[in-house]
Amino acid sequence: MSQSSGPLSHWLKNQSLVRFSSGATELEQVSYSNTVVTPWIGPRLEVRKVCNVTEAALGQSLIYRVEIVNTGNLTALVYLLDQLSAETALLPNSVLRDGIPLPGASPERGLPPAEIAPGATLRYHFQVVILRLPETLKLLNQAQVNYEFLTPEGRTVTGMEQSNIVEVNLVSSRLEISFQADHIYTFSGDIVMYTVIVSNPGFIAATNAQVTISLPQGIVFIPASVIVDEMFAPQVTPDTGIQLGEILPGSSIRIQYRVQVIGGSDANGISSVAVLAYISAGQQETVYSNQVTLEVIQPQVSVVKSVLPVTATLGDVVQYNITVSNASSYAVDGTLLDGLPTGVTFVEGSLRWNGVKRPGTNLAKGLNLGTLTARSVLNIQFEAKLPDRDESMPDDYRYVNHASLMYTFRLPDSRSVQRMITSNEAVVELKAPIIQAYVQVTPTLVEQGGTVTFQVRVGNTGNLPARVQLGSILPEGARWLGQATGELQLSISEYSTPRVLHVGVIEPGTEKNISYVAKLASEKVGTLQGDLIARYTYEWNGQKRAGETRSNEYSIIVEYREE
Repeated sequence: MSQSSGPLSHWLKNQSLVRFSSGATELEQVSYSNTVVTPWIGPRLEVRKVCNVTEAALGQSLIYRVEIVNTGNLTALVYLLDQLSAETALLPNSVLRDGIPLPGASPERGLPPAEIAPGATLRYHFQVVILRLPETLKLLNQAQVNYEFLTPEGRTVTGMEQSNIVEVNLVSSRLEISFQADHIYTFSGDIVMYTVIVSNPGFIAATNAQVTISLPQGIVFIPASVIVDEMFAPQVTPDTGIQLGEILPGSSIRIQYRVQVIGGSDANGISSVAVLAYISAGQQETVYSNQVTLEVIQPQVSVVKSVLPVTATLGDVVQYNITVSNASSYAVDGTLLDGLPTGVTFVEGSLRWNGVKRPGTNLAKGLNLGTLTARSVLNIQFEAKLPDRDESMPDDYRYVNHASLMYTFRLPDSRSVQRMITSNEAVVELKAPIIQAYVQVTPTLVEQGGTVTFQVRVGNTGNLPARVQLGSILPEGARWLGQATGELQLSISEYSTPRVLHVGVIEPGTEKNISYVAKLASEKVGTLQGDLIARYTYEWNGQKRAGETRSNEYSIIVEYREE
């Protein structure tokens, strides 16, 4: 029962009257009965509904509040129903009754029954979101309360009350903006294309529309890659704003641009949001898109190389150790490469894989490591021999090399990526003498049995001292005549022809000069050619080492002697 007007009274009064006239007079007379007083028993419900706003836009959420007041004198059991507009949707778990959540409840299906005592008030709240715009640009909504109560005689009485109609006006020029990337899973160096779609689902044009997208750390914009509705806009960049102008009702604009991923990690990601600014009905409006986050997949693979010993001499064997680690949660497939420095040779059969020998394997040709599982470590050891001679010795006395790992991994979107990383440098410091000999003969044109002078210079450009002696000091058949000039004084007996010359110890960075005279054999004619042999010895780690080198080649032209 609804309250019609005036204060509520719980008593119903009733009195009858009779109008009559008698034959004695023409006047009408009235006769009243006694007054009958009947007590009124029952609930009296009033339903009021309000919304938190009177004007809203597409995508906005609304909060409805329904109040039920019982001004009667009996408790009622009420059932609230609210058929929402087709353009809206209930936000799940948003229904409250007197501030207490009603999980899973829906006013469209009917809320759980609740008792309302005389003089009490029930308050309901729930939220809806605007999905579409009706042609009338108005949302109309009315709540209905079905109730029942029990009379003192035991009868069950039912009834129904409706609330006032709530009207919400909608703004039709509210633009929509969506944002997406062609690849969510990416890697450093990848090219990603973003797409922004701006649409006007309403009935009023928006003007001065502009989309701005800030470029987060970890990506760089690819110049001249902006495309607006299939048309290139090479002068435009997303972070300075893309002008769209007027957007008519029912139309949409597609924006695309490309970036290159240069950083980031799979832990944090790279997030971007597009911002749309426009003017509607003279008011500046701003709309934010959804957030797009790129997940950068970068396996944490490393290669570390070391060598022992770190100092060695010619002919020594050194051992290299390579550690390949995969510290990430992604498996990779790897191939290890190691090209040794010039002159250094791999010792066949020396390669070990986690301590197990792998005969017939040579890292210079590549070693297939198979799949490196997440958080795994692999150790590779092998031996290499330094050159026996100093011809291939590097200028800085350092043999430097590093290992390379080529690995591939698969992204969650099934794309495969290949990477190449290099290890640190493994350096072997070379300790050895480098002996060089230079000879010059004068004159170069003589008669049979003539004499020539040999001027010899012996130097050590290495980093260890060496004891040197010269061999092949004379052409075949020539005879020693004696020492000429030079800082090195030789002790050779008169009339003897030595086979070698003892130069002595030559320190690193020094040289010694020797000059001597020889008489050529009388029977020799034509061109005599030869070179000197410098043989040397030195000590390294308590062991005696030996080597030899040859000087440049000299030429002597011997003519017939005219009698």
